Amino acid sequence: MHIPRLLAVALLAVAGAASAAQPVPPFPRPAVLPPPPHSGYVGVDGVRLWYAEFGAGPPVVLIEGGLDSTADWGDLAPYLAAHGYRAIVFDSRCQGHSTCSSVRLTYRLMARDTTGLMRALHIRRAPIVGYSDGGIIGLEMAIHEPRRVVSVFAYGANANPTAIRRHESAAQRRVDAASALWSRRVYQASSPTPRDFAAIAQRIERMWDTQPHLTRARLETIRVPVWIVDGDRDIIRRSDTDFMARSMPLGSELILPFASHYALWEYPSFFNAAVLQFLVSTDPQHAGTR
Repeated sequence: MHIPRLLAVALLAVAGAASAAQPVPPFPRPAVLPPPPHSGYVGVDGVRLWYAEFGAGPPVVLIEGGLDSTADWGDLAPYLAAHGYRAIVFDSRCQGHSTCSSVRLTYRLMARDTTGLMRALHIRRAPIVGYSDGGIIGLEMAIHEPRRVVSVFAYGANANPTAIRRHESAAQRRVDAASALWSRRVYQASSPTPRDFAAIAQRIERMWDTQPHLTRARLETIRVPVWIVDGDRDIIRRSDTDFMARSMPLGSELILPFASHYALWEYPSFFNAAVLQFLVSTDPQHAGTR
């Protein structure tokens, strides 16, 4: 398969289609994650993390957004499996099918959870594809656990809490409300503690209000390839996106056209092709198992 040529054709075709598209819905819904060929639980630091695997080949770890679940990856996981990768999705602690604990939630803690999951699945190193909070977790892994990380694709991540534009318009408030309702429904349908959504949401929102703190000095320590990716209509301030990409020795920046914080669901063909190009460009065959 001539992957670079196919990607170039796909990206051009999708870009052309997007330019003629009508305005996207206020909150696009992701495709349904298909039944996984393999799934289970892994015990990590006082919680049980639910995971699922799609495909075979070089492993790629997908990290969901905050207050989300593996439902984020309904489009991308089967796409990567079809292109020869082993896509590993999992629910972060207190999200989706995974259990929770009373420990204060931090991105650093969730980064340790991810490396614990990789260790349990005998994944020595892998590229990380993170959405929103998942992108921040991937960057924390690259800082603190660099031997586990081949590269990081971070979509919709932010370096500090002030980088998020919240509730700036009536349209944004409608999107926020629709997103919160979707998160609640997904949580209640999958969590072992479905009545705890309000309490969990409060804890995660507290994390959003006080974290992360990815300073230039911290980002400069990252020595693996990183793509900082965002939509041109995202809630993340462009100055923050630029700052992160320029602060890392091997950082690159990609801005997707017509895209909001939900590009992976708005334009899945475009988003998926970008992730595949990232994996090819950052040489994922160096990832492997013990």
